[in-house]
Parts: sequence; C-alpha cells; structure tokens
Amino acid sequence: MRTREDQIDSLYNGHYQYSALSQDAFRKHLIEAERRAEQRVRAEIARDSERLDWLEDIVDTGFRVSPIGRGISGASFNHGYGGISAATLRSAIDAAREVG
Repeated sequence: MRTREDQIDSLYNGHYQYSALSQDAFRKHLIEAERRAEQRVRAEIARDSERLDWLEDIVDTGFRVSPIGRGISGASFNHGYGGISAATLRSAIDAAREVG
C-alpha cells in the first residue's frame, strides 16, 4: 500500500503539475480537504448514533414509529420498513425527534 505522500505526489505529477499551485500548496489543499471530509463523516456518524439512541428509546417505550414521517402512534413497534431508503428513514426519525 502506498503512503499518503506517495499518492499525493503521484496525483500532482500525473495531473496537476502544470497548475498554478506548487506541489507543497497542492499537498496542503488536499490534506485540508481530506480533514474536512473526515469531520463531515464523524458528524454524520454522530447524528446516526443520536438517531439510533432515539429510536431505541421509542422501541423501549413500546410506541409504534411510522416510517413515512407521520409521527408516533399505537402500542407496538412497526418493523415493516419495506423499501424505504436510509435517507427517508433518517428524515422520518429527525422529524419525529423534533416533534417530541
């Protein structure tokens, strides 16, 4: 496996060596972009963890969660998510968390 430095050098020499950026500036920009992407991933993981904690609390209380964003009702948890995408489920959980 190649090191990060080897990969950056290869990318710069293969595609960007004629750009206005020096190789050092290119390296700094690329590392900063990688750092920001890692922060976004950590933030999304934290949000997913909060969602799962919230969902676990709802399941523990015995409520039914509507996977189409219609809130909370009934006396048992609905396990039938069918073809709902992860983004839709996340949005439904976020909306329900905001309400109550």
